Amino acid sequence: MATSAGRGLVSHDTQKRLQRIAVYLTALLISVFTIIPVYVMVVIAIQSPATTFAGGRVNLLPTEPSLRNFLVLLGSTDTVRYFVNSLVVTLGSTVLSTTIAVAAGYGLTRFDFTGKSLAARAVLFSYMFSPIVLAIPLYVVFSTLGLLNSHFALTLALTAISAPFCIWLMWQYFQTVPIALEESAWVRGASRWRTVRDVVLPVARPGYISAAIFAFAVAWNDFTMARVVMSRDEMYTITVGASLFLDRVSIGWGETMAVSLLISIPPFLIALFLQRYLLQGFSVGGLE
Repeated sequence: MATSAGRGLVSHDTQKRLQRIAVYLTALLISVFTIIPVYVMVVIAIQSPATTFAGGRVNLLPTEPSLRNFLVLLGSTDTVRYFVNSLVVTLGSTVLSTTIAVAAGYGLTRFDFTGKSLAARAVLFSYMFSPIVLAIPLYVVFSTLGLLNSHFALTLALTAISAPFCIWLMWQYFQTVPIALEESAWVRGASRWRTVRDVVLPVARPGYISAAIFAFAVAWNDFTMARVVMSRDEMYTITVGASLFLDRVSIGWGETMAVSLLISIPPFLIALFLQRYLLQGFSVGGLE
Protein backbone atom coordinates (compact mmCIF):
# COMPACT_ATOMS: atom_id res chain seq x y z
CA MET A 1 0.00 0.00 0.00
CA ALA A 2 2.82 2.34 0.92
CA THR A 3 4.56 1.43 -2.31
CA SER A 4 1.41 2.19 -4.30
CA ALA A 5 1.04 5.56 -2.55
CA GLY A 6 4.70 6.35 -3.24
CA ARG A 7 4.27 5.54 -6.91
CA GLY A 8 1.19 7.76 -7.06
CA LEU A 9 3.13 10.63 -5.47
CA VAL A 10 6.02 10.19 -7.91
CA SER A 11 3.60 10.03 -10.82
CA HIS A 12 1.89 13.21 -9.64
CA ASP A 13 5.22 15.04 -9.26
CA THR A 14 6.29 13.87 -12.71
CA GLN A 15 3.04 15.09 -14.21
CA LYS A 16 3.44 18.51 -12.61
CA ARG A 17 7.04 18.70 -13.83
CA LEU A 18 6.01 17.82 -17.38
CA GLN A 19 3.25 20.42 -17.27
CA ARG A 20 5.72 23.04 -16.09
CA ILE A 21 8.15 22.11 -18.87
CA ALA A 22 5.34 22.31 -21.44
CA VAL A 23 4.38 25.78 -20.20
CA TYR A 24 7.98 26.99 -20.37
CA LEU A 25 8.46 25.57 -23.87
CA THR A 26 5.23 27.19 -25.07
CA ALA A 27 6.26 30.53 -23.56
CA LEU A 28 9.69 30.19 -25.18
CA LEU A 29 8.23 29.49 -28.63
CA ILE A 30 5.80 32.40 -28.37
CA SER A 31 8.63 34.68 -27.25
CA VAL A 32 10.84 33.59 -30.15
CA PHE A 33 8.11 34.15 -32.75
CA THR A 34 7.35 37.54 -31.17
CA ILE A 35 10.89 38.80 -30.69
CA ILE A 36 12.42 37.75 -34.03
CA PRO A 37 10.25 40.06 -36.23
CA VAL A 38 10.85 42.95 -33.84
CA TYR A 39 14.58 42.29 -33.82
CA VAL A 40 14.73 42.19 -37.63
CA MET A 41 12.73 45.43 -37.84
CA VAL A 42 15.04 47.23 -35.41
CA VAL A 43 18.26 45.97 -37.02
CA ILE A 44 17.25 46.93 -40.56
CA ALA A 45 15.94 50.31 -39.33
CA ILE A 46 19.21 51.32 -37.63
CA GLN A 47 21.51 50.28 -40.50
CA SER A 48 22.08 51.87 -43.86
CA PRO A 49 20.96 49.80 -46.88
CA ALA A 50 24.59 49.37 -47.93
CA THR A 51 25.39 47.75 -44.59
CA THR A 52 22.21 45.71 -44.38
CA PHE A 53 22.56 44.14 -47.82
CA ALA A 54 26.36 44.00 -48.01
CA GLY A 55 27.70 40.88 -49.73
CA GLY A 56 24.39 40.05 -51.37
CA ARG A 57 22.77 38.87 -48.14
CA VAL A 58 20.85 40.45 -45.28
CA ASN A 59 23.14 41.36 -42.39
CA LEU A 60 21.19 40.97 -39.15
CA LEU A 61 24.14 41.79 -36.87
CA PRO A 62 24.19 45.58 -36.36
CA THR A 63 27.88 46.35 -36.88
CA GLU A 64 27.47 49.94 -38.10
CA PRO A 65 24.39 51.64 -36.54
CA SER A 66 23.19 54.66 -38.49
CA LEU A 67 20.33 57.19 -38.45
CA ARG A 68 20.35 57.39 -42.25
CA ASN A 69 16.91 55.76 -42.69
CA PHE A 70 15.26 58.10 -40.19
CA LEU A 71 16.88 61.15 -41.79
CA VAL A 72 15.54 60.06 -45.20
CA LEU A 73 12.06 59.74 -43.73
CA LEU A 74 12.21 63.21 -42.21
CA GLY A 75 13.70 64.84 -45.29
CA SER A 76 12.06 63.04 -48.22
CA THR A 77 8.61 62.01 -47.00
CA ASP A 78 5.62 63.42 -45.10
CA THR A 79 6.25 61.15 -42.13
CA VAL A 80 6.06 64.02 -39.62
CA ARG A 81 2.71 65.17 -41.00
CA TYR A 82 1.36 61.60 -40.95
CA PHE A 83 2.59 61.20 -37.39
CA VAL A 84 0.89 64.42 -36.29
CA ASN A 85 -2.36 63.38 -37.98
CA SER A 86 -2.25 60.07 -36.09
CA LEU A 87 -1.63 61.83 -32.79
CA VAL A 88 -4.53 64.24 -33.32
CA VAL A 89 -7.15 61.63 -34.19
CA THR A 90 -5.83 59.09 -31.68
CA LEU A 91 -5.85 61.49 -28.74
CA GLY A 92 -9.27 62.83 -29.77
CA SER A 93 -10.75 59.36 -30.10
CA THR A 94 -9.17 58.20 -26.83
CA VAL A 95 -10.56 61.13 -24.84
CA LEU A 96 -13.99 60.90 -26.46
CA SER A 97 -14.28 57.10 -26.08
CA THR A 98 -13.14 57.18 -22.45
CA THR A 99 -15.51 60.01 -21.56
CA ILE A 100 -18.45 58.24 -23.18
CA ALA A 101 -17.47 54.97 -21.51
CA VAL A 102 -17.25 56.51 -18.03
CA ALA A 103 -20.60 58.29 -18.39
CA ALA A 104 -22.42 55.32 -19.92
CA GLY A 105 -20.80 52.77 -17.62
CA TYR A 106 -21.74 54.74 -14.53
CA GLY A 107 -25.28 55.23 -15.78
CA LEU A 108 -25.73 51.53 -16.51
CA THR A 109 -24.43 50.67 -13.04
CA ARG A 110 -26.17 53.23 -10.82
CA PHE A 111 -29.48 53.97 -12.57
CA ASP A 112 -32.31 51.50 -13.04
CA PHE A 113 -34.34 51.56 -16.23
CA THR A 114 -36.17 49.03 -18.34
CA GLY A 115 -33.90 46.98 -20.57
CA LYS A 116 -30.69 48.08 -18.86
CA SER A 117 -29.00 44.69 -19.10
CA LEU A 118 -30.15 44.25 -22.69
CA ALA A 119 -28.78 47.67 -23.59
CA ALA A 120 -25.39 46.84 -22.07
CA ARG A 121 -25.14 43.60 -23.97
CA ALA A 122 -26.30 45.26 -27.18
CA VAL A 123 -23.44 47.74 -26.81
CA LEU A 124 -20.94 44.89 -26.51
CA PHE A 125 -22.56 43.06 -29.42
CA SER A 126 -22.09 46.12 -31.62
CA TYR A 127 -18.34 45.89 -31.02
CA MET A 128 -18.29 42.51 -32.76
CA PHE A 129 -18.93 44.13 -36.13
CA SER A 130 -15.80 44.45 -38.24
CA PRO A 131 -14.70 48.04 -38.95
CA ILE A 132 -15.15 47.40 -42.67
CA VAL A 133 -18.87 46.81 -42.02
CA LEU A 134 -19.14 50.29 -40.52
CA ALA A 135 -16.83 51.96 -43.02
CA ILE A 136 -19.25 52.29 -45.95
CA PRO A 137 -22.25 53.60 -43.92
CA LEU A 138 -19.98 56.08 -42.14
CA TYR A 139 -18.49 57.14 -45.46
CA VAL A 140 -21.98 57.89 -46.80
CA VAL A 141 -22.89 59.85 -43.66
CA PHE A 142 -19.68 61.88 -43.65
CA SER A 143 -19.93 62.50 -47.40
CA THR A 144 -23.48 63.81 -46.98
CA LEU A 145 -22.41 66.10 -44.15
CA GLY A 146 -19.30 67.27 -45.98
CA LEU A 147 -16.95 65.91 -43.30
CA LEU A 148 -14.68 63.74 -45.41
CA ASN A 149 -10.95 64.44 -45.17
CA SER A 150 -11.24 65.90 -41.69
CA HIS A 151 -9.77 64.92 -38.35
CA PHE A 152 -13.21 65.30 -36.80
CA ALA A 153 -14.79 62.65 -39.05
CA LEU A 154 -11.99 60.14 -38.48
CA THR A 155 -12.13 60.77 -34.73
CA LEU A 156 -15.86 59.99 -34.71
CA ALA A 157 -15.33 56.87 -36.82
CA LEU A 158 -12.62 55.54 -34.52
CA THR A 159 -14.76 56.33 -31.48
CA ALA A 160 -17.59 54.30 -32.99
CA ILE A 161 -15.23 51.32 -33.12
CA SER A 162 -13.71 51.52 -29.64
CA ALA A 163 -16.52 53.04 -27.53
CA PRO A 164 -18.74 49.90 -27.29
CA PHE A 165 -16.05 47.78 -25.68
CA CYS A 166 -14.95 50.66 -23.44
CA ILE A 167 -18.53 51.14 -22.25
CA TRP A 168 -18.86 47.45 -21.43
CA LEU A 169 -15.53 47.48 -19.60
CA MET A 170 -16.51 50.48 -17.46
CA TRP A 171 -19.95 48.98 -16.77
CA GLN A 172 -18.23 45.91 -15.39
CA TYR A 173 -15.71 47.95 -13.42
CA PHE A 174 -18.20 50.32 -11.80
CA GLN A 175 -20.03 47.30 -10.41
CA THR A 176 -16.98 46.66 -8.20
CA VAL A 177 -17.13 50.17 -6.69
CA PRO A 178 -19.16 49.97 -3.43
CA ILE A 179 -22.26 52.15 -3.44
CA ALA A 180 -21.56 52.81 0.25
CA LEU A 181 -18.73 55.16 -0.75
CA GLU A 182 -21.15 57.35 -2.68
CA GLU A 183 -23.83 57.20 0.03
CA SER A 184 -21.27 58.36 2.58
CA ALA A 185 -20.46 61.37 0.39
CA TRP A 186 -24.14 62.16 -0.14
CA VAL A 187 -24.76 62.14 3.61
CA ARG A 188 -22.05 64.80 3.91
CA GLY A 189 -23.89 66.97 1.40
CA ALA A 190 -21.90 66.22 -1.76
CA SER A 191 -23.74 66.37 -5.08
CA ARG A 192 -23.75 63.41 -7.43
CA TRP A 193 -21.29 65.14 -9.77
CA ARG A 194 -18.87 65.90 -6.95
CA THR A 195 -19.25 62.35 -5.65
CA VAL A 196 -18.39 60.92 -9.05
CA ARG A 197 -15.43 63.29 -9.45
CA ASP A 198 -13.94 62.98 -5.97
CA VAL A 199 -14.97 59.48 -4.89
CA VAL A 200 -15.88 57.21 -7.79
CA LEU A 201 -13.33 58.21 -10.43
CA PRO A 202 -10.26 57.86 -8.16
CA VAL A 203 -11.39 54.35 -7.21
CA ALA A 204 -12.15 53.47 -10.82
CA ARG A 205 -8.82 54.78 -12.15
CA PRO A 206 -7.54 51.36 -13.33
CA GLY A 207 -10.79 50.86 -15.23
CA TYR A 208 -10.85 54.05 -17.23
CA ILE A 209 -7.10 53.95 -17.84
CA SER A 210 -7.56 50.46 -19.31
CA ALA A 211 -10.40 51.78 -21.46
CA ALA A 212 -8.21 54.66 -22.61
CA ILE A 213 -5.35 52.30 -23.49
CA PHE A 214 -7.70 50.12 -25.50
CA ALA A 215 -9.14 53.14 -27.34
CA PHE A 216 -5.63 54.40 -28.02
CA ALA A 217 -4.55 51.04 -29.46
CA VAL A 218 -7.60 50.84 -31.73
CA ALA A 219 -7.14 54.37 -33.05
CA TRP A 220 -3.35 54.26 -33.41
CA ASN A 221 -3.33 50.96 -35.30
CA ASP A 222 -6.33 51.76 -37.49
CA PHE A 223 -5.89 51.49 -41.23
CA THR A 224 -9.37 50.80 -42.61
CA MET A 225 -11.20 53.89 -41.38
CA ALA A 226 -8.33 56.24 -42.20
CA ARG A 227 -8.14 54.86 -45.73
CA VAL A 228 -11.91 55.22 -46.24
CA VAL A 229 -12.48 58.62 -44.62
CA MET A 230 -9.30 60.29 -45.91
CA SER A 231 -8.52 60.65 -49.60
CA ARG A 232 -6.00 63.51 -49.52
CA ASP A 233 -2.38 62.59 -48.96
CA GLU A 234 -1.77 65.33 -46.41
CA MET A 235 -4.58 64.00 -44.19
CA TYR A 236 -3.37 60.38 -44.02
CA THR A 237 -2.41 58.84 -40.69
CA ILE A 238 0.95 57.17 -40.15
CA THR A 239 -0.38 53.66 -40.85
CA VAL A 240 -1.80 54.64 -44.23
CA GLY A 241 1.17 56.86 -45.05
CA ALA A 242 3.64 54.08 -44.25
CA SER A 243 1.85 51.71 -46.62
CA LEU A 244 2.41 54.19 -49.45
CA PHE A 245 6.17 53.95 -49.00
CA LEU A 246 6.14 50.46 -50.49
CA ASP A 247 5.12 51.95 -53.86
CA ARG A 248 7.93 54.51 -53.93
CA VAL A 249 11.14 53.59 -55.72
CA SER A 250 13.16 56.01 -53.57
CA ILE A 251 12.00 54.37 -50.31
CA GLY A 252 13.52 50.99 -49.52
CA TRP A 253 13.23 48.40 -46.81
CA GLY A 254 15.42 50.39 -44.43
CA GLU A 255 13.09 53.39 -44.46
CA THR A 256 10.03 51.12 -44.26
CA MET A 257 11.41 49.37 -41.18
CA ALA A 258 12.32 52.75 -39.69
CA VAL A 259 8.76 54.07 -39.99
CA SER A 260 7.47 50.74 -38.62
CA LEU A 261 9.73 51.23 -35.60
CA LEU A 262 8.38 54.75 -35.10
CA ILE A 263 4.81 53.43 -35.24
CA SER A 264 5.65 50.83 -32.59
CA ILE A 265 7.15 53.23 -30.05
CA PRO A 266 3.99 54.92 -28.62
CA PRO A 267 2.08 51.66 -27.92
CA PHE A 268 5.24 50.16 -26.44
CA LEU A 269 5.74 53.08 -24.05
CA ILE A 270 2.09 53.04 -22.98
CA ALA A 271 2.17 49.30 -22.32
CA LEU A 272 5.46 49.66 -20.45
CA PHE A 273 4.42 52.43 -18.07
CA LEU A 274 0.69 51.68 -17.68
CA GLN A 275 0.66 47.89 -17.70
CA ARG A 276 -0.23 47.78 -13.99
CA TYR A 277 -3.48 49.69 -14.62
CA LEU A 278 -4.16 47.64 -17.73
CA LEU A 279 -3.95 44.34 -15.87
CA GLN A 280 -6.05 45.62 -12.96
CA GLY A 281 -8.71 47.07 -15.23
CA PHE A 282 -9.08 44.01 -17.42
CA SER A 283 -9.02 41.53 -14.52
CA VAL A 284 -11.60 43.39 -12.40
CA GLY A 285 -13.60 44.13 -15.50
CA GLY A 286 -14.19 40.44 -16.03
CA LEU A 287 -11.53 39.74 -18.67
CA GLU A 288 -9.30 37.45 -16.61
